[in-house]
Amino acid sequence: MARACSLAAATAFALTAVACAGCDSDRSDTQSDAADDAATALEGNRAEAVEAREAGQATGDDIREVVSGPVHGGRLVYGIEADTANPFAPHAALCAISCRMIMRAVTESLYVTDANGDIVPYLVESETPNDDFSRWTLRIRDGIRFHDGTPLTGEAVAYNINLCRYSQQTGPGYVGIDDVWGEGQYVHYETSVPFATGPGPASREAGCGFMFSPAWLETLPNNPLYASPFSPLSAEERSAGLASATGDPAAPVGLGAFRFVEYTPGNGNSFIAERNPDYWRGSNGITGENLPYLDEIEFVVSQDIQGRSSGLKAGDFHIIHTSNADEIFKYESDDDYVTLQANSFGETNFAIMNVAAGTNPVLAAQRGLDEPVAMDPLGFNAANPLVHLSCRRALAQAFDGERFVRERHKGLVRAANGPFPPGSMGYLEDSGYPEFDLDAALVSFAECKAESGQNPVTFGFNSTGDPFNVESNELIVSMWQHAFGDEISVTIQPIEQGQYFGLALAGLYEMMALRAHGGVDPIEQWLWWNSSTAQPINPAVPELAANIGRFQDPAIDAAYDVIRHNPDPVARQKAAEDVNRAFGRNVWNLWTYWTLWGIVANQRVQNITDLSIPGNDAGSFGVNAGAHHVAQIWCTDGDCHG
Repeated sequence: MARACSLAAATAFALTAVACAGCDSDRSDTQSDAADDAATALEGNRAEAVEAREAGQATGDDIREVVSGPVHGGRLVYGIEADTANPFAPHAALCAISCRMIMRAVTESLYVTDANGDIVPYLVESETPNDDFSRWTLRIRDGIRFHDGTPLTGEAVAYNINLCRYSQQTGPGYVGIDDVWGEGQYVHYETSVPFATGPGPASREAGCGFMFSPAWLETLPNNPLYASPFSPLSAEERSAGLASATGDPAAPVGLGAFRFVEYTPGNGNSFIAERNPDYWRGSNGITGENLPYLDEIEFVVSQDIQGRSSGLKAGDFHIIHTSNADEIFKYESDDDYVTLQANSFGETNFAIMNVAAGTNPVLAAQRGLDEPVAMDPLGFNAANPLVHLSCRRALAQAFDGERFVRERHKGLVRAANGPFPPGSMGYLEDSGYPEFDLDAALVSFAECKAESGQNPVTFGFNSTGDPFNVESNELIVSMWQHAFGDEISVTIQPIEQGQYFGLALAGLYEMMALRAHGGVDPIEQWLWWNSSTAQPINPAVPELAANIGRFQDPAIDAAYDVIRHNPDPVARQKAAEDVNRAFGRNVWNLWTYWTLWGIVANQRVQNITDLSIPGNDAGSFGVNAGAHHVAQIWCTDGDCHG
């Protein structure tokens, strides 16, 4: 027992250690020295982790020494923060972090982010552009099969990508991509504009980069070939396809380490998947590895962070994730748990404002229309004061970010001044975003009242239903009330998280709190910020806008022409900084703080983030915008519970 305790203590790392309750008290001096050394190392690792977090460079890497393992066996129960609306086909799913965790269990993506922060091929073996970047050819790894036994081919990849191209929801991400087709193990993209950094990003690491069996996709009633007005099929072909589409979108058929077993939607319910014996990185696969190690993985929705945390401590969950820095702080020095922290290339928390008004000439030109597209034809957003820059500026100037991160997040996060966190391309110490200044806020608010014609200035503020998030948004509102008194009236509206983002896409809100925009390259954000993806608000003819704020900013559009199509890293860096300044100048969003993610597990859960990449010595990035891989996880003695 004493030796086992000593070995466990040697695995101490980044804010974690193993409790030694029950160890033999009659240890030798050598064992005592080893324990002391481990304790000293633990404190050093904790200090390094804090330093990395404060510098915005915490990656969430699980760097514990391997003492025993890897071993096969075990059932892992993962507490996640939300359910997924419209699961699970990429062309329809509203896929946030919890959804990405499920996706990474049952399937895999064309590309992944490596430990250097580069987006690299994964299911793709190689990619080759022509001289002017208007045609890309991807070679897909041979020998990989979906869970239904069908092969991953170039045709299968092209089918996945084209469904996303035809989808009203994801299609705007493919503007400029004219054709995608497969031949054998090759996929070809033809574009009308140069794509200097690759044919995406919507078809790369997340979202539509996740591959699913075409045989399954063909059975889905929401298949865009049958349901979308952009489908190339005739009316007769659509009708015939829809008539035979009896598949279940919530029963995904991927090619990942785990196969779908069961899904029950809603808070407290779960998604269960079992070990895939034919996984391409398994003993029957193409790489000669033995992944995955777990027999089964279950994701259980627990929206309230206090409930999720209590479930971990009670043993109902073996691992949880959270972006609640206040809760992460509680585990930071708790030696009974592994606590990984990640903010490198992380997300930004903010309040987004619906500015839909006037017309959108860019969208009209894209659609070949002679007249501009009206952004709010039925007047749903007409009374929203936040369409006025003066109102947005006043709210930003009346928000004390330093107080907010101190009172709500223990000072573990940084107040944000733009979309790009420290260490990311485009980050600026001074982005031009309005600073906290109550005197200046009063001047801006006077303009706001005059331009909006409102006194009190009135709007709704959507929040997820997690009590902590509601209280955080109440603190923000209290700051505005302190600044403007009874001349402002804000109603906080809690909404179930699974349905939350759908309201944003539809434009049925005035202001809402969000967490988004994580990623290693600003190209990944184009879809959310371009004028061509700012669709109108019109429930009579519903359109889901990726640009959910529905702003139109020529400076951001011009900067993204460089970011997407110019291979020069210096030019791309300057353009990303221009994007940041445009957000500061026009206050399209009210930035609050840069996210810190925590992955917390009991000590039996091993190798939480260290997935190797075949052909890439760097390995995968630890925690990328809150999500991590799961195929490489094992549990001590094949038992996650103990």
